[in-house]
Amino acid sequence: MTRRISVLAGRMRSSKSFFGVAVLAAGALFTGCTTREQSLPIVDPNPVGSLNPGNFDIALKENQKAFAEKKGPADVALFNIGVVSANSLNPNKDYVTALAAFKTLVKDYPQSPRVEQAKVWIQALEQIQNNADEKQKLADEKQKLADEKRALTRDREKLSQERDKLNYAIEKSRQLDADIEKRRRRSLGR
Repeated sequence: MTRRISVLAGRMRSSKSFFGVAVLAAGALFTGCTTREQSLPIVDPNPVGSLNPGNFDIALKENQKAFAEKKGPADVALFNIGVVSANSLNPNKDYVTALAAFKTLVKDYPQSPRVEQAKVWIQALEQIQNNADEKQKLADEKQKLADEKRALTRDREKLSQERDKLNYAIEKSRQLDADIEKRRRRSLGR
């Protein structure tokens, strides 16, 4: 199973397919690689009727407590913390916490059978973070362009007003020139 996940993760990495990585992570989680055999609680991967916000909070707190107090396998607690924190159904999902838990698992427990799954989760969560960063950059750029557009619109309006004033001044000047010319003709014609 782990070898199959590694091969699939390698393919996903090469294609840089975020959704493929997410599907792979979800598949790895829900195909029997969960930590149910341990005594630490984890959210039921089957969302039919059993999930509510309290389940996530309870599972997260109990796994954090177990990890801090060194009760049970630390790699299981870290993996559970990551899965619960990153679960898309968790209303209080925290990708930063999940990423930190998975990275700690990989770094501190390299022999854990959950390392390959954690690496897939890390890749998916980092892609989520990259997407969020890119989305923020695009939003900032959009805001900057909107500000520039407003400034250009104001400048265009000012130039239009200046043009109208100049056209008015030109028209007045023509009228004055015409009046002066009429007066000159009258004075010469007398």
